[in-house]
Amino acid sequence: MFKDRPRSAFVLPQILEGALFIADAHHQEGMADLPHFLEKIRARPPSQLFLMGDIFQILVGSVVQSHAPCVLEQIESLSRQIPVFYFEGNHDFGLRSLPQLKNATIYPRGTQPVAFTHKNKIYCLAHGDLFLGFGYGLYIRLLLNGLSLRSLGFLARFRPLYALVSTPIYAKKIKNFPQSDLDFTRFATARLEQYTLCKNGTPPLSGVIEGHFHIGRIHKPQESPLYVGLPSFYCTKEITELGGLDWIIHPALR
Repeated sequence: MFKDRPRSAFVLPQILEGALFIADAHHQEGMADLPHFLEKIRARPPSQLFLMGDIFQILVGSVVQSHAPCVLEQIESLSRQIPVFYFEGNHDFGLRSLPQLKNATIYPRGTQPVAFTHKNKIYCLAHGDLFLGFGYGLYIRLLLNGLSLRSLGFLARFRPLYALVSTPIYAKKIKNFPQSDLDFTRFATARLEQYTLCKNGTPPLSGVIEGHFHIGRIHKPQESPLYVGLPSFYCTKEITELGGLDWIIHPALR
């Protein structure tokens, strides 16, 4: 992630107190919860908004989506008020071409994890579909290459053809990732080890914040780095906030 660059070369972005994190909303046509939440925070913006991937069930920059403009316009409005960071996921990618996101900072999957700081501590942020083995890595690289994106844009001009691709994705069941306390501890420890290995000897890692797995739990051992497995907004209608003293998972629409 930071290979072959001196520490002095880095000016890392900061996570500010009051920042909100939303992940895995999987927004589709006819759903009201995400627009409702975004409208709520437009009236009282947080210090920052982190969109941690899979915000839409399908959003590809080269494909026009009928369900996307309203939410994208809300994100655009927020990005004129506060810093908005969008981490592309495996359901939303190729987003730099979207005019509504011109003021947002977009992190394609190939640039993740991204290092941020808070109170002089370093945190790795990512959608989360990293370090999942050769097979998944090959699949996602093929999906995200320029030829695939152009092909999806071409297919979208012919609805029956595009439906062959999009219908199974929309039909896919979205669910939480239930784990016992022991299983979650093992999972969090393994994920932290993967992120630590990818840091290539840079300053100690204080924590990892990622979505993708629909967990909604925080692992905070005394000695090891923090692990925040972000909740799926689609499943639980929860978000994560960096409060004054700690990371907090709470209902989005309270």
